[in-house]
Amino acid sequence: MMSILLLVRNFVPAHDQIRSGDWNVAEIARNSYDLEGKVVGTVGAGRIGYRVLQRLAPFDCKELLWFDYTDLPEDAKKGINARRVEKLEDMLAQCDVVTINCPLHEGTKGLFNKELISKMKKGAWLVNTARGAICDRTAVAEALASGQLNGYAGDVWDVQPAPKDHPWRQAVNPLGAGNGMTPHISGTSIDAQERYAHGTHDIIKRYLAGEEQLPANLIVIDGDYASRSYGEREKKASGQKPAGP
Repeated sequence: MMSILLLVRNFVPAHDQIRSGDWNVAEIARNSYDLEGKVVGTVGAGRIGYRVLQRLAPFDCKELLWFDYTDLPEDAKKGINARRVEKLEDMLAQCDVVTINCPLHEGTKGLFNKELISKMKKGAWLVNTARGAICDRTAVAEALASGQLNGYAGDVWDVQPAPKDHPWRQAVNPLGAGNGMTPHISGTSIDAQERYAHGTHDIIKRYLAGEEQLPANLIVIDGDYASRSYGEREKKASGQKPAGP
């Protein structure tokens, strides 16, 4: 949410302006918008994507959309006022803001390349807090420079630590703004580290006791991705081809 807001409200250039000793509200306001009335979509509606949709509710967006290869349970759908879009390109064409919340695997590596970004609304904002390699570094930088993207933010990089000449460090839109990148810090707050410690303790304890692990702590089940295995198995059982990337 913070990455979305700092892009849409043009926060970073405003902060930099103050630190440099300047005061030019018009310079910032010309590229500052409200999240209210915007269409926001998430690529991936798993545990994290679902929570993002929940947290967007108070901002009075025009519409919340989501794309995923499996559907949400009916009770989960009732917890969010969002619409599922069956085709990724169709969702991107409608969104003012796109947030990536899907896992990195063979089907999503380099997913947001030049061709897919061209399907987005011109001037949309793209937020990637999933994995850096889901986005093509050159395609993102070029889309910012051309104005196809008004902003790109996230704290995940395709190479970490990012080299000093990584294009995402300096990439900006035609107004010299739109860069919301940070080092990979989202999961390293002091509170998060405490949760990691408790979670690791629980995983080890369950393993030694031969107990079933909590679903949120599983990455792979029976050789398949845990986050997608249920939906794919359901489709395989019915003879349908799994959808999505």
